[in-house]
Amino acid sequence: MIEQLRAAIVAVLNGANIGTFYPKERFSKNMNTLKDMYGQGEGIAGGYIRLKRRKRQNPYATRTTKTYTFDVVFLQSFVDDDSSQVAFEDAIDALDDAFAVDPLLSDLVDDLDDGDDTGLILDDQTPVMFCGVLCHQARMHLTVNVSS
Repeated sequence: MIEQLRAAIVAVLNGANIGTFYPKERFSKNMNTLKDMYGQGEGIAGGYIRLKRRKRQNPYATRTTKTYTFDVVFLQSFVDDDSSQVAFEDAIDALDDAFAVDPLLSDLVDDLDDGDDTGLILDDQTPVMFCGVLCHQARMHLTVNVSS
C-alpha cells in the first residue's frame, strides 16, 4: 500500500509542473549528479516525499483505518532579481491546489484529513544551500487515511 500511496502522491506533485518530485529522497556522493537529479534548467526545482508517521486504528471490529503522514520537501532556486520568493509561495499554493483537484488520489484513499486540517500543510519555509545553490525550501506534510 505504501508504494501505491507514494506513486499517487508523487503523480499529483509532478502534475503541478513546478519541478521533479521523487518518491524518496535522492542522494549522490557526486554533487553534479545530485544537482542533475533536482535540476531544472540552470537552477533547482523539485523535491521528494518521506513517510513520517503511520498509525492503525480499529474504531469498529469490522473496519481498520490506517493513517499515513508523508513529509513533502520542495526546493527551488533563489533568484532575488526575479522575486523568487513570491513565485515560490505561488508554487506552494499550486501544489496544494493539485491535491484539491484529486483529494482521494484516484480513489486510493478515504481523505486527506489530519484532524481539522485538510490537504498539503506548510510546516516551514526557509532558505538553504543545496548542491552549492541558494534555494528556497518548504517542508510540508500530507496525511492520508485508508480504510479496509
